[in-house]
Amino acid sequence: GQFVIVSGWLNNCKFTLAAVYTPNIDDPQMLRGFLLQLAPFPMPWVVGGETNCTLDPIMDRLSSVSADLTKSARTILEGLEDFALVDVRRHGHPTSKEYSFHLQVHNMFSRINPLLHRVEACSYHPRSILDHSSLDLIMDFPEIRPPSRRWRLNPRLLIREESRAMIRNRIEEYMEVNTPDSATPEIIWEALKATLRGHIISYSVAHRKKAQAQVLELELDLRWAETEEYKNHSAETSERVAKIRHELNMLTTSKAGYALLRTKSRYYARGDKAGKLLAWQLRKEEAERKIQESSISESTTSKEPEVITSYYSTLYTSEKGSRDQMSSFLDGIEIPTLGEGVKLLLERPITEEEVIAAIKGLPLRTSPSVE
Repeated sequence: GQFVIVSGWLNNCKFTLAAVYTPNIDDPQMLRGFLLQLAPFPMPWVVGGETNCTLDPIMDRLSSVSADLTKSARTILEGLEDFALVDVRRHGHPTSKEYSFHLQVHNMFSRINPLLHRVEACSYHPRSILDHSSLDLIMDFPEIRPPSRRWRLNPRLLIREESRAMIRNRIEEYMEVNTPDSATPEIIWEALKATLRGHIISYSVAHRKKAQAQVLELELDLRWAETEEYKNHSAETSERVAKIRHELNMLTTSKAGYALLRTKSRYYARGDKAGKLLAWQLRKEEAERKIQESSISESTTSKEPEVITSYYSTLYTSEKGSRDQMSSFLDGIEIPTLGEGVKLLLERPITEEEVIAAIKGLPLRTSPSVE
């Protein structure tokens, strides 16, 4: 199993975020170690993850085979009581049977992704990509200020023919109203940019709302289809769930592609400039190149800084040879010499014809004229 614990400030409030993954075997010792590591961190805690066990075999599991409460589940329940934690999803929906995981092999549904904290709301999203459902957590931050963003043109708009036609029509409409005689070219150009920005923002908002409505409609259809699959276990409902997931994946893939494009552009624009991005890259490279330990012999290593410094000082120190050995080595080398005819050819003056031929041999647009 693995776990990650992060403690810091979030909107002037101190938080501890923890994510835990337990293997698909009953290993309560791993969970006890995680809770002991989590105990010294300041509250409040937000703990989530995949525990691979159900806290209530009746409410959190849908299968034809009955199961008992595992040792790992008992350890989690003890941790809930000791640290005053709450399974938010079960606390807000005590009688709801909604599952976060579907095991395709055994056709079994279970809820093995708990979230432990006192929050305003917590709900599952449809399993549109993975076989696990993501959880939506709503927390109250009254002092959060909306970030100020500078508008930038979405380059993906220039790929779609529909958006290109809209921009072309708006430019033609603008030029019909604003003739070159009405103002200077600079004013017309600046006003055109402002006008196009307004039309593009309006078009982008409408397009985004349309895409969000499609995603929301598909998510509702997927939620309804998953509920029917819980009840019926028929091949028809499973096929409908797979079809809706495919349509939802096609829409979300476009959003992921745009995010990847923005990330690449950010690296291209800021990758070689002083800033957080460059500092993060240098810190990563420095950590990768850091020498943690050095080999003393074939079977032993050392982490002592003095031993590592001594090893590399010896490795990169040049060996001092004797002067007699260097003299005997150089005396045995036959150094080639130039003949008298070659010396005269190299030492004769350069003629005017040679200079003109050299100038004419230069690439075009880089050589001066013959005069």
